[in-house]
Amino acid sequence: MRVQPRNFQGDEIATDLDLAAIEVRLRERLAEIDAEITELTKPPENASGISFGKRIGDGTSQAIDRFAEVGVAQEIQPIKERVERALAKLDEGTYGTCDNCGKPIAAGRLSAAPESALCIDCARNAS
Repeated sequence: MRVQPRNFQGDEIATDLDLAAIEVRLRERLAEIDAEITELTKPPENASGISFGKRIGDGTSQAIDRFAEVGVAQEIQPIKERVERALAKLDEGTYGTCDNCGKPIAAGRLSAAPESALCIDCARNAS
């Protein structure tokens, strides 16, 4: 399905968006994110050797690495949520419309970041 976004004055703001291609791209990205989170949060193979002590050894290094991996997985979670929101907007028929102000999201923004649910102005204000 293709949609041609327009601004409130009816002027075209972008070329046609191929929503089917966007959906495929979002689903592929979601699968990549899920795989990355699974890999980062899987239990270590030899968890019994992981510990903190007075001396730095393999166990301490593994524990520090593990904390870092879990931290990265937590940082990826908001990205996953944005991709899931974009997929929901496709299902709702609201893809390309800002969740905050209701104005169209520029096609260039959607092309660069198809998970965008906010227009550039609202995204700036949210930061």
